[in-house]
Amino acid sequence: MQALICMRSRRIILSLLLALLAATALAACGSAKQKDVPAGDIAIVGDQPVTVAQFDFLITQVKAQYAATKNTATPKTFPAVGSKDYQTLKDQAVASLVEQAAVIHQATKMGVKVTDAEVTTSLKQSIAQNFNGSQKKYQAELNKLHLTEPQVKEQIRNNLIKNKVQSALFASVTISSSAINDYYNAHKSSYQKGVSRSVSHILLKTKAKADLVYQQLKAGANFAKLAKKYSIDTQTKNVGGKLGSLEKTTTLAKPFAKVLFSDLKTGTFSKPVRTIYGWHIIMPTGPIVKPHLSSLKEATASIRQALLAPKQTEATTNWVAKAEKFAAGNTSYAASYKPTTTTSSSTVGTTTTG
Repeated sequence: MQALICMRSRRIILSLLLALLAATALAACGSAKQKDVPAGDIAIVGDQPVTVAQFDFLITQVKAQYAATKNTATPKTFPAVGSKDYQTLKDQAVASLVEQAAVIHQATKMGVKVTDAEVTTSLKQSIAQNFNGSQKKYQAELNKLHLTEPQVKEQIRNNLIKNKVQSALFASVTISSSAINDYYNAHKSSYQKGVSRSVSHILLKTKAKADLVYQQLKAGANFAKLAKKYSIDTQTKNVGGKLGSLEKTTTLAKPFAKVLFSDLKTGTFSKPVRTIYGWHIIMPTGPIVKPHLSSLKEATASIRQALLAPKQTEATTNWVAKAEKFAAGNTSYAASYKPTTTTSSSTVGTTTTG
């Protein structure tokens, strides 16, 4: 279940599993809004509880990650409870869960909601995509990862929340036409195109397979359908083998370029051509275009994206920082889960619930 908000929020859950003992933790700052933490919870962030069950689940997943290294060149042993390494790991688990709770709290404040129906739909789509719809394979994977379906649904819900937050943040970022025009004028050299031609291809692993497909094309078979059926280029096979417009550069495989920029007519296909990637059947989808400067209209989409990206990152970073700041000032911990390592000289109040 991939986190859908970028930047620092990626530390939530997944960072602990991937980085394990990375030295990051949410700053623990003084809170003027102390709350009693009920039994069964390790902390409260605003009005969002962080449960013992969530903590135990996260630690179980980390243990599984350690166990997975058993037969590798660099096996890791899960630290003993009470050791310094275990306390570091525990602090990070608590920090990650607190940050997650802060993100959910802030998302709720901005009106983001995820329904049970949305979670169920997302889970069904995941099972269909990753397990070909097989409940048996899905359950086997849950067992392997020591997961229960409610835990999976919780992760899905959290990710859907983060996705909706990101969508809302991105929607608030706009780029003006004048900004695009200014960027284009300042970077015209970047939009100078060399000789180019649009093309589709079918990539095959062996000459025998390439010859088979070539004969089918000669017999009148549809190029796009054969690309979808046979091509090993996973990025283009489902779009009819379309590679788009390619420039005649040193990075383009020479045998491929030689055919593409030959007198091969638009809409006709080549005999199989071998490159380091395999055997290609090449079909130009447009004429050879001479070197030229891309127009502002042609460049607008890529310029807009280039200008959007840093603004979207900034919007996300600022939002996550607000969530972290909220957590730092509005979190109460159960005594035994109070972080022992902080990035601030201030302390967070705890209750006696452990």
